[in-house]
Amino acid sequence: MRPVKGLSDRLGGGVGLPALLALVGLLAGLALAAGAGPALHSRMLPWILGRGLGIGAYLDLTMLVLLGLWFRHPWRLRRPVLHPAVQIRAHALLAVACGVLVLGHVVAMSADSYARVGLVGALLPGASGYRTFAVALGSLSLYLGLVLGLSARLAGRLTGGLWLPLHRLALIAFTLGWAHSVLTGSDVGALRPMFAVTGAAVALLAASRVLASAALPREGRRGAGRVGDLP
Repeated sequence: MRPVKGLSDRLGGGVGLPALLALVGLLAGLALAAGAGPALHSRMLPWILGRGLGIGAYLDLTMLVLLGLWFRHPWRLRRPVLHPAVQIRAHALLAVACGVLVLGHVVAMSADSYARVGLVGALLPGASGYRTFAVALGSLSLYLGLVLGLSARLAGRLTGGLWLPLHRLALIAFTLGWAHSVLTGSDVGALRPMFAVTGAAVALLAASRVLASAALPREGRRGAGRVGDLP
């Protein structure tokens, strides 16, 4: 059988896809920076940066979870969207990008004197002076995400496939991140449609995966989750 060339092959192997994503990010950044000039001298700059990075991290997390759910969805065998190698690379790139955005979000919000979050408040659940409960949810999502990332990094080296049950906690990490984003932002009213659509997309795909997997025979159920032993 001839190997099927995926998107990453047409873009130049392992270099083309990251370069394309970096170029898209650069162009988007230049476009946003062009309209952000007046904000650079505003005392609200740390908040603006922190909120923007946080929303970016949330959207990245949404795509990461959706792709992870599709990895082991029975429907993927009948409706292939991406070549498996491209899916794995995209999943890894999204995870790294999400981590970088979250780090920037934490640093920016810690530097904002108006928000009164502080570095301790951002990292220690319950220590924030600003919307304590909502910020704590974000801290818990951060730590759970670190556990998930580390377990995925050690996939194949943990005895008994322990990483896979841990990786299924990604839905909890997303839920915590969703609640944190909705409850902390003063601009949540304008972003309500975005949060509703993304939250519903994750919930519906997760529910359909459970129902579709339950409808498969036992043998088919094992086969549906065999591709690369992905999350």
